[in-house]
Amino acid sequence: MNPRTTFRPATRATAIASALACLTVAPAHAADAETDASADTGLESIVVTATRREEPLQKVPTAVTVVSARDLEDGALRTTKDVAKFVPAAQGWNTESRARPRFFIRGVGSNEATNNAVNPIAYYADEVYYGNTLFAGAPLFDLDRVEVLRGPQGTLWGKNTTGGAFHFVSRAPEFDPDGYLRLEAGNLGSRVAEGAWGGALKDEVLAGRAALHYEKRGGLATNTVTGHEVGDYSDLAGRVQLLAVTSADTDALVEAHFRHLDGTQRPWYSVTRRGAPDRYGYTAPVGDGSGDLDHVAYNVDLPIEVESSGVRAVVHHRFDGYTLTSITAFDSGSRSSTVDSDYTPVEWYSGSGRAYAKNSVDQVSQELRIASPRNADLSWQSGLYYFQDSNRSLGTTASLTGNAATQKYYYTRFKQDTRSAALFGNATYAVAERFKLNGGARYTRETVGIDLVTRSATAASSAYAFSGHWWQPQNLESPLATYFSTNGRVANTWSNLGYDLTPEYTIDDNQLLYFRHASGFRSGNYNTYINPASALATVSQFALVRPEKLKSYELGYKSSWLDKRLVLNASAYHYDYRDMQLVVNQVYGGVFYPTLANAGRGKVDGVELETAWRATRDLKLRLNLSRLKTRFNELVANGRSYAGFNFARVPQTTALVGADYRLAVGSGLLTLGADWTYTSKVNFNVTDKTDPYALQTGYSLGSLHASYAFDHERLVVGAYVNNVADKRYKVQAMLYQGGLSDGSGGHYPTAYGDPRTFGANLTYRF
Repeated sequence: MNPRTTFRPATRATAIASALACLTVAPAHAADAETDASADTGLESIVVTATRREEPLQKVPTAVTVVSARDLEDGALRTTKDVAKFVPAAQGWNTESRARPRFFIRGVGSNEATNNAVNPIAYYADEVYYGNTLFAGAPLFDLDRVEVLRGPQGTLWGKNTTGGAFHFVSRAPEFDPDGYLRLEAGNLGSRVAEGAWGGALKDEVLAGRAALHYEKRGGLATNTVTGHEVGDYSDLAGRVQLLAVTSADTDALVEAHFRHLDGTQRPWYSVTRRGAPDRYGYTAPVGDGSGDLDHVAYNVDLPIEVESSGVRAVVHHRFDGYTLTSITAFDSGSRSSTVDSDYTPVEWYSGSGRAYAKNSVDQVSQELRIASPRNADLSWQSGLYYFQDSNRSLGTTASLTGNAATQKYYYTRFKQDTRSAALFGNATYAVAERFKLNGGARYTRETVGIDLVTRSATAASSAYAFSGHWWQPQNLESPLATYFSTNGRVANTWSNLGYDLTPEYTIDDNQLLYFRHASGFRSGNYNTYINPASALATVSQFALVRPEKLKSYELGYKSSWLDKRLVLNASAYHYDYRDMQLVVNQVYGGVFYPTLANAGRGKVDGVELETAWRATRDLKLRLNLSRLKTRFNELVANGRSYAGFNFARVPQTTALVGADYRLAVGSGLLTLGADWTYTSKVNFNVTDKTDPYALQTGYSLGSLHASYAFDHERLVVGAYVNNVADKRYKVQAMLYQGGLSDGSGGHYPTAYGDPRTFGANLTYRF
């Protein structure tokens, strides 16, 4: 096989698909070919790799949404969680600036904030799975596209997941020279500088591509206690790729990447119920949810730092129509942060006043996969997968009141390791001309071990003294006693046989009907919420959490109409959840206590609609709509049953409506775009769905963008506005904190989404 036919047509096809992105997300923007009067007025096909093969999106019998690089650029989407706005029934919550996003799809997600949390929505970058959430908040730059798969994944994708997967695909090296430089400035002191360059290093043998991204933004609020900004950051990331075509049948790609984030977390506001002073006489400036968001008052600022780096190697070898693929990756990362746990200037002695956390992770993964020729009646893929990580965590919480009778100090240290191995296979059989049967299975065996210890300060006759930073246990000049310990490493092993079965029927060349039944699996974990201040100071606090499992049943329909100018895709699904892993916020003896636990059973029912319509040659419209209902059939917390409650952080209704219009002006092309999203009511706590302080009512957000392209898009000048109406909306609200649980004076730590942001940019393509 000629090396050029191996790479260049494929990458060009996906580049065209990414630029157009019109089937399920946003109508395509003008490409050079479209400026020609003879260009087709239909919507062009998008090529995806959701089935680990390249094929048109409309031919894939599963729910997949594709977001193009152009959509990311036009809308000034910054990090991975922002992509969720384009995906039906998906959310990307983030309360830590640009770190540790929490993805949800169709009601499935994780409300855990611990350093050992594993999200049931998998995060992939260039086919590599990342287990720890510290890797998942990366900036978006030099991407080809983002593919979002809805529903359980595991047969073909490296790690079993119960809810779906986000796959971020970088621009790959090509032999034709290509590059760009992008500069941007906006409000809040936002500055972005980004660029990439690639091409042949040795014609038809070696190609490379390098990309670099830097972004800096000021804060969202000022800490009146320290005078520092909160919510500011600087983010630097880059990647280098080399592609070697060693023969007509073999090629290899090697990539290295890094990231460094330095800043402060998103501001949290200690909302006081009905604006009344709390029991200690403090009144929060936000009051009942209105009021000043420009100022906060903390004992300590909220610094956060994230570093990550890694390498991957992908090798393809073709023989007799078969393709052997090897994907090897090594990654490491760390995250450190400090918070004022009650988000007030008072050092509360009824709970922890401040907290520090440090998390370091190393992971390695290896996938070996073989695929048969695609054009046979029976085609298949099979392979082996191995994943291993080492997760080290240190957390310190303290109330440094200066009073020996009221101060508290304790820390938790653990090392957790995971080893996961799997054997998988998937096949498609053409039963008849229009009827195919797809099926697959994956056997997974996973061992998770942990070595955990929690220590607390013993009683002292005087206030604690430190010889250095307060969060470092070795600097505390007071005896420490072991409060809880696993007494060395303990481990548990779980195995699972997952599967999917998908019959599909091609009604005609433009209509596909499918039914997908699949299972999902997330292995067990350990509860690391060990809190000596809690009323539950027993060994039972350290709990083993059982694996969660999900079975899905989905009926889907994909279609194109009006000479491919209108695309309409729809799906309906039902999920049966068992042993769902979640954090339940509970209060014992007036003390706030989060617990990682299993909900016995739960259900999700939903419907989705995705449409795109090229109404005229220059006007494109889109609509995404999702409606779902969640319910716990079995959930007991704090001695009470919460059967019938809905899942936390899951809105029943989400919608996206958008339009893009292009107009020839002078010698260039003007593009105008807008989108509007709606999110219905969300409760942020599992055990409370009515308290207005712990939920967000339905809200809408609008975005605008405009660009003018010169010289066939070689030079583009653009502008954007996000959250046009400057809507104030919550992205997290905690029901109780620091023991302040009384109805008249308790604090409700609350985080809000970004205010209105706007900016202008300049892009030059080489």
